[in-house]
Amino acid sequence: MSDHRHNAIAYAAIILERADGAVLFMERKDTGFADGLLALPGGLADPGELLIEACARETKEEIATDVATADLRTAYVAQVLGDTGAPVIGWYFHTTAWSGDPVNAEPDQCARLAWLDPADLPADVEPTDAGAVTAWHRGTAPARWA
Repeated sequence: MSDHRHNAIAYAAIILERADGAVLFMERKDTGFADGLLALPGGLADPGELLIEACARETKEEIATDVATADLRTAYVAQVLGDTGAPVIGWYFHTTAWSGDPVNAEPDQCARLAWLDPADLPADVEPTDAGAVTAWHRGTAPARWA
């Protein structure tokens, strides 16, 4: 039997909610995953980094916005199987508090930013992120195992 304990992929994403209730998405491009789809800002945790720290770091890197880890709340957790069969664990954090105006800080990987109504997401939202935002918005249980 092989040992798969070290094969899991963990990522953190942010549900950045504006005062009017809209949530920020990024159109992915040239990343090799979900290109052309709208996705939440976020990314993989670095070695030795907590997911909440990864969320704050990725928010700064991708949209030049500062978020304090103390202002992040768990909104949703998802586990799916990746293309290789490895478990992919997504931890979604929510906040309404940040400093700086979100901008596309990675134009080589992002075509545009879009503020979307979480109650009416378009069809071109990445499916796992769409599920996370929908569940968070409805206030349903913060976990999905598929």
